[in-house]
Amino acid sequence: MNIQIDTLSYNSRFRKVPPIYKIIFTILLCVMVFLSHIPVQITIFLGVFVFLCCYEKIPVGVLLKWIAVPSLFLFASMPAIILQVSNLNEINSDIWLSIIKIDNWQIYISESGLGLAKAIIFRSLSLFICVFALVMTAPFNEILHALHKMRTPQVLLDILVGMYRFIFIFLRYAGELYMVFQSRGGNVTWKQTFHSVGLVIVQLFMKTFEKYKRMLLVMESRGFHDQLYYADEQRKMAPRKFTGGALFILFILIGLEWWCRGS
Repeated sequence: MNIQIDTLSYNSRFRKVPPIYKIIFTILLCVMVFLSHIPVQITIFLGVFVFLCCYEKIPVGVLLKWIAVPSLFLFASMPAIILQVSNLNEINSDIWLSIIKIDNWQIYISESGLGLAKAIIFRSLSLFICVFALVMTAPFNEILHALHKMRTPQVLLDILVGMYRFIFIFLRYAGELYMVFQSRGGNVTWKQTFHSVGLVIVQLFMKTFEKYKRMLLVMESRGFHDQLYYADEQRKMAPRKFTGGALFILFILIGLEWWCRGS
């Protein structure tokens, strides 16, 4: 998967646009996501999704797989937000759906929790696809160079490098262990499935951290001393089409947000 992402980013139609301008545009989109209402967030999500599929020619399957990864953790945290517990004797107007009643207590889905969950889901997915679009249109090393020019703290850059490498180590071993899981009939029964999934998760984290420690040893053996260095590149100006298109998109989003606030 990491090779596929690198290939797509190097073959991007926006490859010639300096990454610093793409980073600035991505930051502005993220600010719009934070400050805007849900219709604007949905517009940003759908717009970026269509842009990646139709203009960048990225397969829909690749996009859906990468959206599914954060969505899994996102939706797994939703029950803690929408589920509430209250006494039956108390009058509560926040109840949207009562699930179970035990003695004088009930577990229910709250309306405020649903509203908060909806806001978190749309905002998180919109932010993710904006950052994902940046990664798909600019190689990661160029993004690091641009962030270095923007005076990003060195600690943050080192963390980004470690996280980027760690993610693909994790995905690699996850794919290998999934093949072992399927070849040994780990999904014959529900009991065997849960047992096999537990073993796979334990082995996955053990192998991932072992590989990560080896990577750190390799970096130290090659002279790594708590700081990564980035080569300077020749500064280029952004094409007028990119600048004009970015400003047009931002004005459209600001106008849509203005309409949402007024209605």
